[in-house]
Amino acid sequence: MAISLQKGQRVSLSKESKEGLDRVIVGLGWDEARQPQTKGFLASLFGGGEPQAIDCDASALLLQDGKLRNWKDVVYFGALRHGSGAVQHQGDNLTGAGDGDDEQIKVDLSLVPANIQRVAFTVTIYDADVRRQNFGQVNNAFIRIVDESNGQEIPVSYTHLR
Repeated sequence: MAISLQKGQRVSLSKESKEGLDRVIVGLGWDEARQPQTKGFLASLFGGGEPQAIDCDASALLLQDGKLRNWKDVVYFGALRHGSGAVQHQGDNLTGAGDGDDEQIKVDLSLVPANIQRVAFTVTIYDADVRRQNFGQVNNAFIRIVDESNGQEIPVSYTHLR
């Protein structure tokens, strides 16, 4: 059964598998943004419609009592591994070019420390203000959760909100 999520809602992974989950992969994918088409002189200068790299970044926050208590509990492109070994970021994709997951975070649920009640996943755009980029420019974005033991995607759907 698919779950439909709104921005800010949660899903319990323990309810999604009859046998329980040990390891999951959270995959993030997107395509390069297209620059607006320009005409005339500007088109010859700027090549309107060309792909524009957009750097989306997946992060995991390990929460205690619903709060981030320590910066060491943030796993992202600058800190690829949690100290417990429970959460590992697989590396940074700077453009979104190509098919499939552009970034992945692997979670071994059996290694999550007892004081951590939740792992929250976020997506941001690197240097969005400087590059004048926003999520409205991101094409074909998705986030998926995969049971690593069998490679099966856990059916979770979400509603895109701007």
